[in-house]
Amino acid sequence: MAATDATTGIIGSDAFRLHTDDEQAMRQELHHFEQPRAACIEALKIVQRRHGWVPDGAIPAIARVLGVGPGDVEAVATFYSLIFRQPVGR
Repeated sequence: MAATDATTGIIGSDAFRLHTDDEQAMRQELHHFEQPRAACIEALKIVQRRHGWVPDGAIPAIARVLGVGPGDVEAVATFYSLIFRQPVGR
């Protein structure tokens, strides 16, 4: 697991940092599904709520938390039109 910054509660590398609150929310979502892959859409929504979109670096971070492959997360992210993979206007 990546290191956590004690002052910000952010997990991850310089490329993308997953907030600890977001990781906890994703882990909580795992309990609602039989298969970890089924939690992908909820995990993507969690990241999108914080950032307004899902950056490329979020895909492997989500995959690590859920215990699935990044390709699985990417497949879900690109399938659903309400998951934004690029910044959107306000």
